Amino acid sequence: MLPAPVVFHHVPKCGGTSVGRALRWHYILSQDTVLPEASFRAFEAFTGRNDRMQMLTDVLDLREQMMLYQLFRGIRCFSGHVRFSNIAFEIFSPEYRFITILREPVARFISHFFWDYGRTDKYAYIEEGFAEFLETPRAKEFGATYSRFFCGLPKETDFSSDKAIDAAIHNLKRMDIVGRLDDLPTFEKELKNKLGSRIRIGHENKMRQPNEIKSQTVTPELLEKAKVLCTPDILIWQAMFE
Repeated sequence: MLPAPVVFHHVPKCGGTSVGRALRWHYILSQDTVLPEASFRAFEAFTGRNDRMQMLTDVLDLREQMMLYQLFRGIRCFSGHVRFSNIAFEIFSPEYRFITILREPVARFISHFFWDYGRTDKYAYIEEGFAEFLETPRAKEFGATYSRFFCGLPKETDFSSDKAIDAAIHNLKRMDIVGRLDDLPTFEKELKNKLGSRIRIGHENKMRQPNEIKSQTVTPELLEKAKVLCTPDILIWQAMFE
């Protein structure tokens, strides 16, 4: 018996690389993804634009369209950095299982910063140091990552708003599985129950910066600022798990 078809919404720095890889191996004959770097470069080449910060937002629609294309193709496993799509959910949720995995929001925020910091060869690189980054609009976006990924609202939405936060909670509660990175055994059990097959999750994309550097950079004062920025995602986390 084939496992149930699945859509995995991969939120950055939540262990999703490991989950996505495990799922795609399990569905090896019918699986696909949207790679963030490649999709951004395709969007850049097609539009001829060079306003990188705005393009980080505008490329979201392209990725949703790419996901819809794969689902209409009949791919049984889709995994990618793609936002929750009301269109995809309404059309495909009777057949597909929609899943994701989340991480404590402040830990995710810090991990995301260190992953992108200084990687000037990558489309999503961060130039600023941590203290300077906390004052940028992108830091505000990082703190509302769960809201941005799951509210299902237009990409121009204020993802820190009550409307976006409430919509994200609503959509997450509609999904078949919302796991948490600090409890992988339970997540794996839920995958087996919902998909009808056991999925073994490895460990990919470990932190690039040593913990010592991270602790020296993220001072108690800056950590408090990061927590304030993460208020939207903290509210979503609490609604789902506390």
